[in-house]
Amino acid sequence: MLTDLYTQRALVWAFANRDFATRYRSSVLGWAWSLIQPLATLVVFAAVFSIVFRIEAPPLGNGDGSSYAAFLFTGLVTWNLFSSLLTLSMTQLKSNGELLKKVQFPAWTVILGASLVQLVQVLLELLVLILMFLWLRNVGWTWILAIPILLGTMLFSQGIGLMLSIVNARFGDVMYIVSVVLGALYFLTPVLYPISMLDGQNEWLTLIIKLNPMSWYVQSMHDVMYTLVAPPALVVVALLVGGFLTFWAGFAVFNRWSEDIGEML
Repeated sequence: MLTDLYTQRALVWAFANRDFATRYRSSVLGWAWSLIQPLATLVVFAAVFSIVFRIEAPPLGNGDGSSYAAFLFTGLVTWNLFSSLLTLSMTQLKSNGELLKKVQFPAWTVILGASLVQLVQVLLELLVLILMFLWLRNVGWTWILAIPILLGTMLFSQGIGLMLSIVNARFGDVMYIVSVVLGALYFLTPVLYPISMLDGQNEWLTLIIKLNPMSWYVQSMHDVMYTLVAPPALVVVALLVGGFLTFWAGFAVFNRWSEDIGEML
C-alpha cells in the first residue's frame, strides 16, 4: 500500500490541484464558504442546544468557566473531518466515470486527490478553533495530542470511504442509505452533548454511544483541546493504529473490487 501511494503521489496531487481550482470556481465568496457553512451550523446549534435545551458544557481546562460554543465546535471539527471525507469519497468514482472509462489508472487516486482538497477546509476550521481557544485563554500542552487523534480520524474515515465508494459504484442506493446512517450516527456521537450526560441514562443507548468509534475520536479531541486533559497513552495509540488499519483494509478492499471499474461505471 505504501509503495503504491508513493508511486502514484504525482497523480494524486494532480487530481487535488484540479479539484482545488474548480471547487468554488463559480462562487463569489470562494473558499470563504468553507468557513461560513460550519460557522453557521455552530451558531444555530449553539443557540438551540445551549438556550432552548440548556445543555451545559464541561468547565474549560483553564478553570475559567465554560463555553458551549467552543465545546460544540471542537466536536464539529472532528465530526466534519469524518463525515466529509466519507461522503466525498463515495461520489468520486461516478463523477469521474468518463475519465475512468477512457484511461487506465488507479481509481483510488481521484478519491485521495479530492480528499486532500477537503483537508484544506478542515485545516481552516481547525485554525478557527485554535483562535477561539486562544481568545478564551484555554491553552495547554495537550494540544499536541490533537495531531495523532485527527490523523487517526482522517485514516479511519478515508478507509471506510474507500470501501463504500466501490460499493456505491455498484449499487447507487448505498449513498442514500449512508446519508441516513450518518444522520443517526451524528446524534449517537457526543458532539452536541458531553459524554457525562449519559450517566444514569438508558443503559443500551449509553452502550451504543460508547461503542461508537467516532465517540472515542470526538471525546479525545474534547479532552485535549477543551478540558486540556491527556487521554491515556494507550487510547491515543489505539485511535491512530485503528485508523491506519481501517485505511489499510479499505485500500485492500478497493483494489480487490475495482479491477473492472471502467465497465462498472
